[in-house]
Amino acid sequence: MAEGGAREHFRSALASLGFDTVVFTGVAGLLRGWRRDDGRLLFIDVDLPGEDWPAVIAQLHEASPDRAVVVGIGASAPSASVALDAGADEFIALPCRAPELGSRVQAALRRAGPARTAETSLSCGPCALDVAARRLVAPRGSVALTSRETALARCLFQTPGGLVSRRRLAHIWEADEDIASRSIEQHVYQLRRKLKRCVGDAVVLRSVYARGYQLECLAVPRAA
Repeated sequence: MAEGGAREHFRSALASLGFDTVVFTGVAGLLRGWRRDDGRLLFIDVDLPGEDWPAVIAQLHEASPDRAVVVGIGASAPSASVALDAGADEFIALPCRAPELGSRVQAALRRAGPARTAETSLSCGPCALDVAARRLVAPRGSVALTSRETALARCLFQTPGGLVSRRRLAHIWEADEDIASRSIEQHVYQLRRKLKRCVGDAVVLRSVYARGYQLECLAVPRAA
C-alpha cells in the first residue's frame, strides 16, 4: 500500500475485515515487495503527486501478470481516470464504509483467481481470447489484458456479433449499472485500443447507444 493521508484509516478498515497489510512508502520498495511477496491485492493512493502512476501500474502488471490486481485509491475523479486508464482493476474512493470495502475486496480477489470455466479460448475472426493467459492473440502477435479487461472481453467473445448489454457487463463489477458505468466505459476504451493493436480493423468493438456493446468481425478485403 502506498502511503497517503487516508492510509491509517484504510489500513484499520482492512484489519477489521481480517486482512493483513504491508505498507510501502515509496514506489521502489513497492515494486521490490510486489515481486518478492505473495500478496494477492495491491492498493495504491493515486492521489499522491510526483509519480507516473500509469507507468507504475504497467510495471506491476508486467511483474506479476497472473496475480496482480491493482486497486486505485483516491477521492477525486481525475484519480479514478488515471487508475482505470492505466489498467487498475478496481477503484475505491475514500472514505468507504467497511462492509462496502469488504465486498469490493472480495470481488477483486475472485476476479484475480484462476478461471473457473472450461472456456480457455474464444475467438472472433482472426483474434482469439486466451482466457487463462489473459491475452488477445492473433497471427501477428499478442496483447496482454488486465483481469477486468479479460472478463469484459470474455462476455463479448462469447457472443460475437451479438449485443452485450451494459447491465450484463455491470455484473463484472458487481455493482449497479449506474455505479459501474464510468468504469465500464474506461475498460471498453482500453479493450478497443488493444484490439486495434492486435488485429487492426479486422475486429471492431462498437458502442450501441444506450444499450451496450457489440464485437464485430469485419470482412478483410482480399489481395488483388
